[in-house]
Amino acid sequence: MKVGLFGIAGAGKSTLFHALSGGGDSPGGGGRQGAVCTIKVPDDRVDRLAAVFRPKKVTPLSIVFAEIDTGETSLVPPETLTHLKQVEVLALVLRGFADDFHPAPPGGLNPHGEFRSIESDLVLSDYLVAQKRIERMTKEGRRGAEWSILHRVNESLENGLPVRELPLSEEEQRILSGFRFVSQTPQILVLNIGEEAIPGEPFPELAEAASAKGIPMVRLCAKIEEEISRLSVGEQAEYLREMGIARAARDQLVRGAFEAMRYICFFTVGEDEVRAWNIRRGTTAHAAAGKVHTDFEKGFIRAEVIGCEEFFRCGSLANAKAEGALRVEGKEYIVQDGEILHVRFNV
Repeated sequence: MKVGLFGIAGAGKSTLFHALSGGGDSPGGGGRQGAVCTIKVPDDRVDRLAAVFRPKKVTPLSIVFAEIDTGETSLVPPETLTHLKQVEVLALVLRGFADDFHPAPPGGLNPHGEFRSIESDLVLSDYLVAQKRIERMTKEGRRGAEWSILHRVNESLENGLPVRELPLSEEEQRILSGFRFVSQTPQILVLNIGEEAIPGEPFPELAEAASAKGIPMVRLCAKIEEEISRLSVGEQAEYLREMGIARAARDQLVRGAFEAMRYICFFTVGEDEVRAWNIRRGTTAHAAAGKVHTDFEKGFIRAEVIGCEEFFRCGSLANAKAEGALRVEGKEYIVQDGEILHVRFNV
């Protein structure tokens, strides 16, 4: 999964990026277009499974964070749009802090206003793309499914509504997939607050807006998180407790990204490898098998399934099978978060 950090200049994107990357730079360098860092998703279930199977390889989930520069002349210039279209989740970093080096702007801090402004610019960018395509199809005298759905999209955008709020069928989503509309990308709101605001819940209007739109939101202090990232693991945990911070920034953003994408996690296990996989909530066992290997999907016979906690109770797959805890499921079974899947197939 790739998450883009995006926001107006001075919101703290670079500071947050350095906190996520542990203070190190990617080849692109923090604060420059194309800066990326990859972090492993913390999951104690992976560690516990590895302790049982002692595999040759352990592969947890990972997330790529990319810092996306807004540019100097326009919030969404062409180069920025190119980068925005390459991410699966957009983390909008909004400014909720002021200090001696970064005084409050004229009119005061307004992260809710920043969110509305960014959303408006993304909607406008998509409107121009949709309008251009419609004009071309009109000139060529072309009609059809694409023509119809683009007009629905255009009407929504004209009313200031992002594409992600437009109810779309699977077929309509397939037709629009090539456009990569940026207002269709799932979002997380990241409120970057000052150290003094950590104990409270500042800017409640932003939280209300996020809730109304169904957008995950996290509050963090990027400056403190960057300082914490430079400490050892043991020191980080102690510092977080002292500051009254329940979860580090990376953990909050990982959770937010999974929530935004409606992702869950399942596992494959064995002596060779213990591995975590992410899939959309509601995915069938047949489709999940294809995530692991195309042959598993082509020759799918059945899936042997057990929840992690049930497996840990049994102690081994052999015990789970003997106790009847290892279930046999067919193609249409909906995989649940935290389940172990063993696919039986024949190609």
